[in-house]
Amino acid sequence: MLLGKGVMINWTNAAPEDRERYDAWQSHEHTPGRLAIPGFLRGRRYIAVSPETANRQFLTLYEVKTLEVLTSDAYLAKANNPSPLTRATTPVVRDSVRGLARVLASHGPGVGGCALTLRLDPRAGSENTLETYLTRDVLPVTAQRADICGAHWIVADQDASGMKPVERQGRAVTIPNWIVMIEGMTPQAVTKAGDALLTDAQLIANGAAPGITRDVYTLQYLHAAQGVVG
Repeated sequence: MLLGKGVMINWTNAAPEDRERYDAWQSHEHTPGRLAIPGFLRGRRYIAVSPETANRQFLTLYEVKTLEVLTSDAYLAKANNPSPLTRATTPVVRDSVRGLARVLASHGPGVGGCALTLRLDPRAGSENTLETYLTRDVLPVTAQRADICGAHWIVADQDASGMKPVERQGRAVTIPNWIVMIEGMTPQAVTKAGDALLTDAQLIANGAAPGITRDVYTLQYLHAAQGVVG
């Protein structure tokens, strides 16, 4: 189960020649800096199981108490005053799909070492149908599978996600809409869970628009804020 009611979620790429400095910046400066902001609870980064075919190589997730943490004065003070290392490193972060989002459903006992993410849009007029399918028929059932640790439905706030503090200026970012995340013990576990109830055909039949993006990731690291059990 996710810790809070909000998340910052980001899918990105980085060129091979930029990986070392990207890794060092994100794990040693960016994530600890974010977790020092009041309301940030936990941060994690994943890498695609099949980076050569994945839509994006990396998945970064920050769990926060509420969405409002991500528009707070404390967060914006940090984002509007990037460090020299952040200014030097963020240009290597490419092809960002980034959402500041509300957690609308979260099931399961803990954090999985692997994750399936789906980015999707509801068809106009079918929002309630898709919500019901996810919250009644899919996520609670999926979270009960023996090799699944969590099943979540997240919806990006378009206004909050569109903010451009100083550290994000000059970088093109795509804002997602609805997000489903399944956490499990192995890549096979989350893939099979997706194949059971979250195929494109099943989602489209229950109100999703065509054009669903899915990728499978494995966890690289997890950092918890001081006083938060990871």
